[in-house]
Amino acid sequence: MSKYSVQAIILAAGKSKRFNTGNSKLLEKLCGQELILYPARLLETINIPSTFVLNYQADEIKKVLQATSIKASFVLQPEPKGTGDALAHTQKTWHQNNILVMNGDMPLVTEEIIIQLIEKHLQTNATVSFVTAHHPNPSITDYGRVIAQDNTFRIIEAKDLQEQHESCCINAGIYLFKREFLLEHITTLTNHNAAQEFYITDLIKIASDKKLTIETISAPFDHIRGVNTLKEFWTAEQIKRSELISLWMERGVRFDVAQSVHLDMNIVIGAGTRIGAGVHILQGTTIGNNCTIEPFSIIKNSTLGNDCHVFSHSIISDSFIEQECKVGPFAHIKDKSYLKHNAVIGNFVEVCRTTIGTQSKAKHLSYLGDTEIGKKVNIGAGTITCNYDGKIKHTTIIEDEVFIGSNNTLVAPITIEKKSYTAAGSTITNDVPTESLALGRARQVNKEGYAKKFTKKEDKANPEKKNKHKDSGFFGAIKTHNDLLEQ
Repeated sequence: MSKYSVQAIILAAGKSKRFNTGNSKLLEKLCGQELILYPARLLETINIPSTFVLNYQADEIKKVLQATSIKASFVLQPEPKGTGDALAHTQKTWHQNNILVMNGDMPLVTEEIIIQLIEKHLQTNATVSFVTAHHPNPSITDYGRVIAQDNTFRIIEAKDLQEQHESCCINAGIYLFKREFLLEHITTLTNHNAAQEFYITDLIKIASDKKLTIETISAPFDHIRGVNTLKEFWTAEQIKRSELISLWMERGVRFDVAQSVHLDMNIVIGAGTRIGAGVHILQGTTIGNNCTIEPFSIIKNSTLGNDCHVFSHSIISDSFIEQECKVGPFAHIKDKSYLKHNAVIGNFVEVCRTTIGTQSKAKHLSYLGDTEIGKKVNIGAGTITCNYDGKIKHTTIIEDEVFIGSNNTLVAPITIEKKSYTAAGSTITNDVPTESLALGRARQVNKEGYAKKFTKKEDKANPEKKNKHKDSGFFGAIKTHNDLLEQ
């Protein structure tokens, strides 16, 4: 339980028209987390119960919140008539002595700002407290202006600014009210303004006119930024990502080109790890100590043990990799695959729903799907497990210390038992017993003298050997092959 007698109202009913995406901005992911979850998780950290006012895409926003452990209640605002109307619809939920109100699109607000506001509000026994910030550009039109004159306060909403205002003090959109004050005055709000909406900010003027105690705290502008356009969303994400990179630097993670790296929320990176340029480390990922993640690799919802090396341009998703493994370059590991200690997955190898045993290797140009591979197995270049028959997926089992020759096709379901070998170029369709050699390829036939015969035929057809380059190299090989087939 919170030590404060405070509950929160989160305003989340808007249509996000300026995003021009057709979706609520609160569903957009910023550093891997939906926008609405930022204030929700912040308030959960302080143990402040929250009620969310919803309208547009209400069901989708509910699903996002309900998929977490956050305890939240919901109120529907039938028509978007302004922030004051949204707050009025939550009246039946007010049960604490103080009501914190904030916008749902504020991903950069810190715990310190909220606690500072609450403590000052309680210490001064204020009727209303709110957060302000200073913006150096007086022409900015997205924020209301705070006008403080002769011990009075009023807030002019951005839509009601008739011209550029000289005040650089802006309203952050975070308020704390005494419940008794709200109960008395929430129904007195009017919509006599440019937008014909009911404004929460009018409550500040009411309290000021009645000479009630009003307190403010000032916060850095970057921490109270709202997100009304995709450009503002991009700016907020750059700030949040910079915060995350700074956090992991302090914990011993080195970034070669920090400004090019994409980090999400809810990740872990161990000390001594080095992150290359253009790397994406996405939500749900844990990377151990002393790992190297080379440039342009992507790791999503996966775990890497200590001392792993991911070479450039590799993709790892929804998988688990034990310590001292090597992956890549240009490898793709996905769908709950599991690499055990000291396994190696190399160039252009795709691993899907597959377990790779300790010290096993698949270093070149292979596809391993629905496969269980034991320890100390060598997978030759060009190996493919044929796991799909057009209807269902089948499993390939390769036991310990098996050697799979290059360019093998393993047709599942199939088991290759311990210490067996398969010959290069084989198609294996039956189980292979322990310590056996399996061959599954067409018999080679040599036509002696054909090369010499072809050379004579070519000389007769081209006595002056004009355009000799056309019959050499790749195209010449094709012509030779075709002529031999005709004979």
